[in-house]
Amino acid sequence: MRIIKNNITKIPKSDFNIATIGSFDGIHIGHKKILQTLTKIAKKNNGKSILITFWPHPRYVLKKNNDFKLLTSLDEKIKLFEKNKIDILYIVDFSLKFSKVSANKFIENILLEKLKINCLLIGYNNNFGRNREGNIRYLEENKKKFDIDIISIPKQSVDKISISSTKIREYLNNGKINSANRLLGRKYSINGKVVRGNGIGRKINFPTANIEIDEPKKLLPKSGVYAVEVILNRKIYLGMLNIGYNPTIKNEKKSIEVNIFEFSEDIYNNKISINFIRRIRNEKKFKNLNELKKQLIIDKKKVKSI
Repeated sequence: MRIIKNNITKIPKSDFNIATIGSFDGIHIGHKKILQTLTKIAKKNNGKSILITFWPHPRYVLKKNNDFKLLTSLDEKIKLFEKNKIDILYIVDFSLKFSKVSANKFIENILLEKLKINCLLIGYNNNFGRNREGNIRYLEENKKKFDIDIISIPKQSVDKISISSTKIREYLNNGKINSANRLLGRKYSINGKVVRGNGIGRKINFPTANIEIDEPKKLLPKSGVYAVEVILNRKIYLGMLNIGYNPTIKNEKKSIEVNIFEFSEDIYNNKISINFIRRIRNEKKFKNLNELKKQLIIDKKKVKSI
């Protein structure tokens, strides 16, 4: 996959270019349908699939002081786009100035002049350009003017639930990992680095890796205890993870720490990835560390039984 940031230089020569546009936050099942259609049509026509996305997320530019959280960091998106075999990824530096570019100019100056597209694939609720004017209706009305084909992907659903990034955020905020994972079509994940903690877990024979996540704006699921997969140095381990303030020892700062089963290596400063499997319970304040240890033994059995 070729990645282009900001300035479009020479696009690889192709007789057929098909593009799609969007933030693609989360890259859920609905997004995957678009990506699969994009690459399938490109391959059928011996052409190139082009994905145009925006960074930072437009919400951070257009709405100041909001508490909007991301489902995927830019690095996570890039890896998922590569998995979906996109030929060219064009990352637009989203700014206030760019937000004022009309849909007409965006199509003429970028899609046609620079990317030389023949076909535009768009989701049912996709909008781009100033005031979000570039929607499916606008494109259908102007496709003869631009001389491009327009393909629209209908709304996708799972178990009669419409798939959207908003719905996935709602599930994660409520700790409904199973529901979020169903709409994502994969396990929700976070990535980060192992940092030093307070060492309390080691004292009760439940050592934990404290995680500093790579993307501070990434959405963390609701505070509590979770069954997780831990990816370290290309190996996968089972573990249980806590998100929250550890009320038994009264942490002032929210933390993420994971106990990795059957593991005892020193991994400080190592990269670590977490895949969420299921929520086990809420955070709870215990009378002492011994009571906490008893509960952790119960939690570990639950995780292993999943």
